[in-house]
Amino acid sequence: MRETAISVVGAQPLWRLLTRAPALGVWAVLYPLAARYGISTRDVYAHISDFVGEDFSETSSRNDLKSRFRRAARHLGLPVSGNEPTDLFFAPLGPAHSQHPDLARAFVGAALHVGPPAIEDTPAARAWQRRAVRDRCPTLTRLHAAIDFDRSAYCARRFEAWRRGIDPQGEAEKRLFEAYDVAARLFGRTRTDLVGPPRVFWTGDHLALEAEASRMTQRIKTGLFPTQMSGSQRLRIAPPWPDKVAWSAGNIHQDVPFAPAPGEVLLFDADSGAFLARVTRSEDAADIAALHLVALSRSPFRCASFGDAIPSADPGIFVAWVETGETLRFEDRSDLTLHTPTDAALWIDGTALGRDGSHALFSCDGGLVLRIDPEIGGQGRIVRARHEGETQFVSIRVGADGLATLPFADFGLDVAADPRPVIFEVLAPGAAGDLEARAELSTTCWIWPGVAAPQGDLEDAPLPATFDPARSAGLTVGPRTVSVDPRSDVEAPILALRREGDTREFRLAARSEKLWHCRIATGERHYVPRGATLTLGHENRHDTLLLRSPDRDAALLVLGKEKRRPFLLRQSLEIGASELEMQEGGDDRIALRRAEGRVDLLARIRRLDDPAAMSVDESDDALRLVFAPTRPLNALRLRIEDTQGHTREGDHTFGRHPAPNAPLDGVCVDNEMEAGRIAVTIDKRRHRGPARAMLLVRTGGEEDFTPLRDATGAPVALGLPGEMNDPALRDLLQLARFLSDPEPDALGGQLSAAIAPAYEAAFAPFARSGMLSPVKSVLGVSRQDGEPPRHDLAGVAPWLFEAPLHAYAGLPESSGLSPLDRMKDIPAPAAAPSVHGDTPAADWLERLGSDDAIPPGLDAAALQHAFRILRFRLNETDLRILKGQGTQASTARLLCDTHVAELDLLRSFDQGGGGDPRPARFAALIERFARACAARRAAAFIDDIEFRTGLSRHEVGQVLTLILRAGVEFFVYFRALWTRAIEQDASA
Repeated sequence: MRETAISVVGAQPLWRLLTRAPALGVWAVLYPLAARYGISTRDVYAHISDFVGEDFSETSSRNDLKSRFRRAARHLGLPVSGNEPTDLFFAPLGPAHSQHPDLARAFVGAALHVGPPAIEDTPAARAWQRRAVRDRCPTLTRLHAAIDFDRSAYCARRFEAWRRGIDPQGEAEKRLFEAYDVAARLFGRTRTDLVGPPRVFWTGDHLALEAEASRMTQRIKTGLFPTQMSGSQRLRIAPPWPDKVAWSAGNIHQDVPFAPAPGEVLLFDADSGAFLARVTRSEDAADIAALHLVALSRSPFRCASFGDAIPSADPGIFVAWVETGETLRFEDRSDLTLHTPTDAALWIDGTALGRDGSHALFSCDGGLVLRIDPEIGGQGRIVRARHEGETQFVSIRVGADGLATLPFADFGLDVAADPRPVIFEVLAPGAAGDLEARAELSTTCWIWPGVAAPQGDLEDAPLPATFDPARSAGLTVGPRTVSVDPRSDVEAPILALRREGDTREFRLAARSEKLWHCRIATGERHYVPRGATLTLGHENRHDTLLLRSPDRDAALLVLGKEKRRPFLLRQSLEIGASELEMQEGGDDRIALRRAEGRVDLLARIRRLDDPAAMSVDESDDALRLVFAPTRPLNALRLRIEDTQGHTREGDHTFGRHPAPNAPLDGVCVDNEMEAGRIAVTIDKRRHRGPARAMLLVRTGGEEDFTPLRDATGAPVALGLPGEMNDPALRDLLQLARFLSDPEPDALGGQLSAAIAPAYEAAFAPFARSGMLSPVKSVLGVSRQDGEPPRHDLAGVAPWLFEAPLHAYAGLPESSGLSPLDRMKDIPAPAAAPSVHGDTPAADWLERLGSDDAIPPGLDAAALQHAFRILRFRLNETDLRILKGQGTQASTARLLCDTHVAELDLLRSFDQGGGGDPRPARFAALIERFARACAARRAAAFIDDIEFRTGLSRHEVGQVLTLILRAGVEFFVYFRALWTRAIEQDASA
């Protein structure tokens, strides 16, 4: 073919070829330069003249040649410019044959010094070849032009092909590969010796090194002793991080740049952790082919999106998460602006499901971002995707800014399949279907087809055929699915995938919070379910917590103390034993405050020294209670009650004295005599709920069974979770009775947590109508001991307190809510207060001191009476738990301890209140709830408290209901007041 082209060139004038056959005309100009330049002469036009048989000695003929060549080349998509031969001819020419030895010495030297090019990343490979020629051939400007023009990094790709032993393509490349062999021998090496130094990458909150795949033994030295690295091994370097790391492989010894030197800035891809650029002090701009970045510097700096950079794991190095397009501002060096590439570039914009070193596994809902110059070759391109023997071609057009985004779905990667590496290549227009077309740009990444970025942890993803269970960790594997195990004690779940004899271990990114209880005495680590109450006794005084969170902007609340943004540099944080010591009247929450102000509760801490030494553990299939009895027992009875009123009883004896009932199937009781403990295990598959399992015991010399109680006198009962079909009022009342009794603090609210979902579901059919009469009997549920019941009303059904004032008649005294009936008898004041002001309660309380026309029931005496009754109940009844140190008291403080503008006004009615503002705060909370109920905003009121405190709706509702029972007279007063005010406002 070449001989035919030469004969055509000899038969036609060059101007005609450049005009009518531009590809052949451009080749006719460049071929003689590639083959002959620098061999006999460096006269550019002499070589062209000899080949085409035309004279270009005159200036006018040369100018005409350059003008026609420029138009023909740009028509072909070659971005030539300028009027000098270096830019016009040698840039698109590529290295001439005479330049091969210089190029070979530059590339081989660069491979020995900084490592081979990363050809899977076009911008990185392009930067590598440009740096190699610039540093090792500083005077060869025409070679510089050729390498700079090679935006597809083709030269670096073919160098890597030589290094891997791939055969050359054509005679010219054969000569180039021979030049590489000669250059390697000049360095005393062969191509198998060209092992690149390890590459630095960012992982979590550390700098790390990744060794190149090689059979040669490699070593690094950061301290007194060297560390051996095998091929492809990844190694995290402990801080403080050195500027350079001594590396050796065979006879190769060199210092590898590692941490940023003074004045330098290191940039990494925040999604994959891959190294992108090392920017020197003199540079004030950098082109970065990524959207989300991690920036490191020894100098403090700041940017608009992140603010001030923070110290990294090495306190002498600052780190920030930044975006392309921002400017990093320094005090001791020039500011650094991060641009999207001006050269053609291709990069990934997606969500990383996990990482394996510097390789990221992306979800299928990401895409490619392409940057090209639309004036060169037009706005259209072809993108070729190759994976698992398949090839797809997709057309794309960039906008006027040269940018375009192409979703992975356009390549069919939204269809479920095994995770795989995908090679994306950008081709010239018209190359669709050409499997061998030369790529202008390329990038490689791992993608999991059909798996979109989850909101939380990975759940029910298709099980890959390449899944390696032996190398995976922290996952739940089903017949066809794989999920992150929420109860696993593995900090970072590992998804291992086998492929072509190699295994990739992707550490899945944390997408939800997980909390573990680290028991120091036993060396065990136990998962803590979200919102659980963690009871710590004397034997747990040295225990710690381990928290994992992906939210870098969240603040951590530990028993009322706030840590600002502790997860900026890490995903896991240990909460030490000293931080878990309860403070007098302190907060008991372990929680996260999000950037928008919402508080998410993770756990609550309860310090307890109960002589019964009681604890409960729950799994998906079983419920296990362990307790140490304070007196010898000879029998234990388990009584299981369901919502239909059915009761099942089973007895277990510990001596010779028999018991009337046989043991229940699915219940195991172990008397651990040496440890002085009894363990009761219930198989939840055999005993389904919703139901309550009560424990009764019999001691020596007694015939009757009595309820087992903790040190406070609370009966020991466990909740069995379950669902109900078509719940009726009878089910609702029975569940309310189950929840009305107090629970042992040591059990962490297990019964409530198990039964509350069914209790809420039983209310659902009645909530649709919002009428009180069908369920008013729930308000009348009471306890056998006469103390105030503890079941939730305000949280599960806030609409119960929005009913008309006359709807509460007939409630029994034992319920503690019978005063609600008095609301209907309270008349409206002559001039009703406004509910629309900024301080409606304060305005009304101020009016009480000056208005003599206030009707009975709304006067000052009514408030004074309410305070007296409230204090009586807090001191003399079971409601004293609201002011103690238990979980309910802590919840009450969280609900009430906000700014109350009218607090002093309320306290003026609390005669003899002294220095205790707690009753006035309870009254303020009740007033706000009563005002919300009058305006039919009770549910929104509960939602707002959930948002502010992070507590669950059940916890908020249970304690708010207890506060209402303690201060029901305040609710009667203010609900009547605000209802009358709203009625008058509506009539006006």
